[in-house]
Amino acid sequence: MKRYPKALRTVAVTVAAAFAFMAVVVAPVHATMVGTDAVLQAAEVDAARHTVKTFLERQEVVEQLQVWGVNPDEAQTRVDAMTAEEVTLLAGEIEKLPAGGTDALGFVLLLALLGFIVLVILDIVGVTDIFTFINKK
Repeated sequence: MKRYPKALRTVAVTVAAAFAFMAVVVAPVHATMVGTDAVLQAAEVDAARHTVKTFLERQEVVEQLQVWGVNPDEAQTRVDAMTAEEVTLLAGEIEKLPAGGTDALGFVLLLALLGFIVLVILDIVGVTDIFTFINKK
């Protein structure tokens, strides 16, 4: 050790200066509690964003976007850029859309059947005389 006292002193001073510099430069960290509502809200936003992205990946939606001249990848990028409120609102509107079972033709057929039943009842009661196959008393 006596052979390198000047080199050891230089290394020690350099290391001490580096530690002193690190202590001055690093800003103190302040920890705070994260509320449950903040975590739940972040999870809801992530779920809403996933809902919108899944909707945009459907084949019929991709085809319609292309008909409108919108690139599906650009639409996905725009979803990433949306605010939490916008994504939540859009996901809510997507959830309100009817599932594949309810369409206009089924609704019209249901209305026609209801109308037919009402007319048959009115004809049986004697209010109308539309159907000849109904025997009236």
